[in-house]
Amino acid sequence: MLVNLIATTIRLLSKFALIAACLIPGIIRTEINAQIYSVNEGAVYQTCSCAFCEEIRQTSSVKTYKMCCARKHQNNKKPKEKYAHQPTRTIMIYMAADNDLRPFAARNIQQMANIGSNQNITIVVHLDIRISGNKKITRRYLIEHDQVLHIDPYNPLTQQMDSGNPTTLISFCEWAIKNYISDEYDLILWNHGTGILEPPHGKIINPMDLFVFNPSTHRFDLDRSVGFMDVVSSLEPPQRGVCWDDTTGNYLSNRKLETALDTICQKYLNGRKFGIIGFDACLMSMIEVCSFVQKYAQVMVGSEEVELGMGWKYDEVLAPFAKEKLDTVAFAAHIVNAYSRTYQSITNDYTLSAIDLTAIDLLERNIDHIAKLLIEALDKQRNTIYQAIKESKNKLLCTHFDEPTYIDLHHFYKNLSNNIRRIGYDNSQLSSAMRNALLAKLEEGALLIEKLVIANTVGKNLKNARGIAIYFPERGIHSSYQEALFLKSNAWGTLLSRYVFG
Repeated sequence: MLVNLIATTIRLLSKFALIAACLIPGIIRTEINAQIYSVNEGAVYQTCSCAFCEEIRQTSSVKTYKMCCARKHQNNKKPKEKYAHQPTRTIMIYMAADNDLRPFAARNIQQMANIGSNQNITIVVHLDIRISGNKKITRRYLIEHDQVLHIDPYNPLTQQMDSGNPTTLISFCEWAIKNYISDEYDLILWNHGTGILEPPHGKIINPMDLFVFNPSTHRFDLDRSVGFMDVVSSLEPPQRGVCWDDTTGNYLSNRKLETALDTICQKYLNGRKFGIIGFDACLMSMIEVCSFVQKYAQVMVGSEEVELGMGWKYDEVLAPFAKEKLDTVAFAAHIVNAYSRTYQSITNDYTLSAIDLTAIDLLERNIDHIAKLLIEALDKQRNTIYQAIKESKNKLLCTHFDEPTYIDLHHFYKNLSNNIRRIGYDNSQLSSAMRNALLAKLEEGALLIEKLVIANTVGKNLKNARGIAIYFPERGIHSSYQEALFLKSNAWGTLLSRYVFG
């Protein structure tokens, strides 16, 4: 009886402490039932002991808290600013980790907390993941220096969400934009990626499975004997695709992503764009992806090649903000340079590029013009032009990636230009004019790529990759490619059909 009375009393004291903490200004620290509570500016910080927070703490000095019971600000007044000046940028990381990339989530969050939010940046994370007991959880974190704060932990609407549903991405961005006011917002999508193609039945593969250790170089090499999508197609049982969620079986298709970004920019950014949309994912640096992302960001950061599972090293990515502000272009270039420092001693098969999207439409028009010229040339001299294209995109001569239908656009342009010069056209006025027009447009396109790619890093095996890939199959056209928005006003799809099917 006495034991029960004591236990009840302790529980009541715990609740009273939380209520009092929410009401009493200043800072209160108390320890009840081994739970530590701290109150500052009306918010309660409770030590979080969930399985995932244990992972974060195990191998680092980072502390984790639940942040709850924040007091309402009367008269709609803004909360007191933590820093003397409003941070210039809020960096939003959307971590779709309810999948086989799960082991890298805690490590990346530790890296973020090594820098943490400060007077220059605010770092917020949306995390979907499964913990011990196969339990699905969703977390929204504010990342401080050496602290991870789980925001609004008792809100039932945000505790189990679907990272493959566009409404989840919209909800996260709405929350971040409304609660962490900044001059600029960046969005990083942390997940698997398959470029412009949609995996069959939403299947995907862990990129770690594509690398093998080379003892002679002490680096990891890509196994290019089988194409990325061929490996994906052979998977049993099925797994899921871009920003995929194992629990629900959903993933963000490029069209779903485009819908989400449109809603976010129009509704919550008041028609403005993100500064950077970054893909910490495989194979996303493609003209077809740039084509729809350009409406929603000034700069895109992504990889033409697959990424190793550990992805970006976030303490390196965020390091400059510990001392200074960076503008959008400088930050994008720094991300690329940080990636280079991370992987140059690990593998010779890596790429990352930052692309200026403000003039990407010029490159799209250039591709459209070249496609139309090549279609006309195929009509007039099919065998000669077909052979020139085939040689220009040959695997041995043109940079391609683990998905072999993705080729580097700049390298293809250079090869095609050289092959066009060698072609023995007949002496007709039209052929001469067409030849000159093609050479002029190919040169223009190559220069455009060099101008649009703000920064680019590559491993030794991909030394001719210049930052932007394009889809160009040899046999058959993937059914999902027909859905690419890029094709709506571009003749590239027609060229592919004429090349592949005659």
